[in-house]
Amino acid sequence: MTEQQRYTALIRTLIFVFRDDELLLMKYSGKGTHQTKEKSDRKGIYNPIGGHVEEGEDIIENAIKEAKEEAGITLLHPRIKGVINSSGFAGKHIVNFIIVGETHDEVMQSTLEGELHWVQTTRVKNLTTFADMQPILDKLLTLKPEEMFVGTAAFEGFTLLDLQLRTI
Repeated sequence: MTEQQRYTALIRTLIFVFRDDELLLMKYSGKGTHQTKEKSDRKGIYNPIGGHVEEGEDIIENAIKEAKEEAGITLLHPRIKGVINSSGFAGKHIVNFIIVGETHDEVMQSTLEGELHWVQTTRVKNLTTFADMQPILDKLLTLKPEEMFVGTAAFEGFTLLDLQLRTI
């Protein structure tokens, strides 16, 4: 395989911030600092906060930064609980580090990217989310403290074709 054919992926964090039995979710506005078709296609979808990991930034450092930038909160006890290699999401290959943390802070009500909401974990299934979000949440809620998970996801655009999650 030549260098040009090698699989490359973006590195992102997806941050599940809990407060008691609630999860912090952003309802996307369809806008952003850098406007793209992908962002406008997300309008109305709920998702955990998170972002791209920058060069020289470690995963936990990124999660702490993104929580502050996107929600105005201090992320407490951040830990990696999952890693998912996703292909084809909005035409991109992404390695998502699933981060879990807590906060006692009040969140900003809205940002350019969307509105922030605390949602009871049992009610997330009633919201419009990406199709992999509920299975990831279900996995997180059943993990033992010493466990984490790995997995793969295949998408065509925003349509989930396959998701495999395995506890380790």
